[in-house]
Amino acid sequence: MKNIKLYNEDNLELMKRLPDESIDVICIDPPYLYLKNQKLERPFDEHKFFSECRRLLTKNGFIVMFGRGESFYRWNTILSDLKLTFKEEIIWDKSYTTSSMHAISRCHETIVIFGNSAINNVRVPYLEIKQENTPGIIQDIKRIKSALNNTKELEALELFMTKKIVKFGDDKKRGFNTTIQGVSKEQCRSVKTMQSVVNGMKEKSIITVKRNHFDNIHPTQKPVRLLERLLALVIPESKQREEIIVADFFAGSMSCMEAVHNMGMKGIASEIDQEYFELGKKRIENLIPVQEELFKREVV
Repeated sequence: MKNIKLYNEDNLELMKRLPDESIDVICIDPPYLYLKNQKLERPFDEHKFFSECRRLLTKNGFIVMFGRGESFYRWNTILSDLKLTFKEEIIWDKSYTTSSMHAISRCHETIVIFGNSAINNVRVPYLEIKQENTPGIIQDIKRIKSALNNTKELEALELFMTKKIVKFGDDKKRGFNTTIQGVSKEQCRSVKTMQSVVNGMKEKSIITVKRNHFDNIHPTQKPVRLLERLLALVIPESKQREEIIVADFFAGSMSCMEAVHNMGMKGIASEIDQEYFELGKKRIENLIPVQEELFKREVV
């Protein structure tokens, strides 16, 4: 594919050939370095690698990084020392337990975002956020239904549904407000709920995406949809999608490159293991044409 470049080599060898400030987003899932006698656990020159990441990132670029344990906290410190700003921590709720042999059933992974720009405001489809949260959906239905007994609220709801206009009330002073301005706009709860249903919900710091175990080609393979949602938070809004470049230097199964392809961007990936590289390469070559837009950005 013209938009996706795959390399079966050590990441540092590839990185040193790439020009300064040429990558918009680096999305990586490095070896966590806590497993014993596993071929996945290849130690790497951490300071050199992250220094190269810093060199390759555009001024407004981001690093999205998965991790766990001591190495993860060490990498966070290195990125901070390289003058990249911590932006957000996100938890991937995997909805399953990694291993029944552990004392604690671990069912999550941690992701951090580093960069020197603001994260995008992204809205995700309502039902994708709610998923199996039936009580939450029922509560939202009740909030919308409550407008039937309130003329003012019903008028506000009708205004939104017919003309997409959100009517706010007067500024409402709060005794213990934690917002910067100290003032919040009063809004009908039914309208706010309907906005979420129609326009989608703001991305959350806990993302629940189930993993398909049956089609995996790599032990630590991440769901494509999870990566799409993470990338949507950090891709530059000032560029056309086809001009954005995303790199994954621990590519594994090439899930990140599939997400990049689905979102209409350019990708660069390296994977040192030949077996995983060949399987991932075949996966990318078999992709269908670019899908339609998957996200709705919030208008602010």
